[in-house]
Amino acid sequence: MREQTSNYKMINERPSREFFRFAFPSVFGMIAISSAIVIDGIFIGNFVGAIPLASVNLIMPFITIVWGLILMFASGSAVIAGKYLGEDKPNNACDIFSKAFMIVFMAMILLSMISYNFPEYISYALGAKDDTVGMCVEYLKNIAWFYPVFGFAVLMSFFLRIDGKPSYAFFGLLSTTIANILLDYIFVARLGLGLGGAALATGLAFVIGMLVVLPHFIGQLGSIKFIMPTGSWREIPRAAFNGFSEFLTETSAGLIVLVFNWILISNVGSMGVAAFTVVDYLMYFSLLVFYGVGDGISPLVSVNFGAKKPLRIFTFFKMGIASNLIIAVLVTLLLLFWSKEMVSIFLPDGEEDISKLAISIVSIVWPMLIFAGANIAFISYFTGMQCAKESALIALARSIIFPVTLILLFWYLFGFMAVFYALPVSEICVFIMSILILKKRMPKNLISGI
Repeated sequence: MREQTSNYKMINERPSREFFRFAFPSVFGMIAISSAIVIDGIFIGNFVGAIPLASVNLIMPFITIVWGLILMFASGSAVIAGKYLGEDKPNNACDIFSKAFMIVFMAMILLSMISYNFPEYISYALGAKDDTVGMCVEYLKNIAWFYPVFGFAVLMSFFLRIDGKPSYAFFGLLSTTIANILLDYIFVARLGLGLGGAALATGLAFVIGMLVVLPHFIGQLGSIKFIMPTGSWREIPRAAFNGFSEFLTETSAGLIVLVFNWILISNVGSMGVAAFTVVDYLMYFSLLVFYGVGDGISPLVSVNFGAKKPLRIFTFFKMGIASNLIIAVLVTLLLLFWSKEMVSIFLPDGEEDISKLAISIVSIVWPMLIFAGANIAFISYFTGMQCAKESALIALARSIIFPVTLILLFWYLFGFMAVFYALPVSEICVFIMSILILKKRMPKNLISGI
């Protein structure tokens, strides 16, 4: 009977096989979702206009709060469930899943009500002016209906991986992406529904993705399913604390971009912002792959933590570090040897000044990829081992404390081009800090302390 449980392979199968079984679907799922985001922008920019596209960007800080809360509860509760599965306690895993589901539902309903009833206040608070206010309001009022669906889809995706079904989770994300592209084409390109149509396309795409994975949780396809919650709810605050690093990562990215844009506008104007945006796109996909690897190892770590297998846990962690390092080296070689060609993908002919500045920025920031991949693996390891404070500290250090401090310091001391050195230097500082924390948080030490 034991061999039939869904997490048996996660505990006993060859580590390399399990790593690739989890990491590959997770990476491709992240790429699929990021592709949908980029294609959203392409449709809005080409069929609605540049100002509407800017309007969507203006309200993204609010949307990142929505996604940050979802990821916080999804990742934090999933690793608790993974530990329960490792301890062969499936009912406890179902209980934490059902409680997280209800909490996410209530939080998303509240945010939906705020977004739908106060879109003007949100738009003005985020810097919208004149004609962009109406566009922000249109997008917010349409997307607000789907916040609970976003929460359910992401929550189920995390728990599918914990339940040993990473490929199923990937197909859910892939169906969302394909649906989003098709619905964008219908609503935005063909029917001309504007920003409201783009929001509707995104929301309905997640409805489709949610329906694809829903059968797993209402049938007998796995260990985790919906049940009536029982007992204490004290694990929910612990889950939120454990997943707080995900919230920080999601919500702080906009702050970094905001600081960079402010400095660049002050020194070189919109040309500098355009150049940095190109570099940001180039780095964006690499970071998503790193996060995909991290999401792949986290359930493996948490389940084996419950099964008390320290050597196996550390093997998965080392595989995550090594994989991200290999990916970082390959991307770095592309950036260094074909930077002009890669930059030109995002720029029309004749933008030589922007292209040269973007290439100069790439030549400065590329080392950050080497260390960012390792740091993201550290965060995933600590999250999987339920070291919430350590995970949140590293996430806070690499997303806010080090980069913002070093950006402002380098700008003040050395001028605006020096601010880009802050990115690799901050990742190096976080890497050193992570190693020091790991020395006291090795798997054997944490398991012996249970």
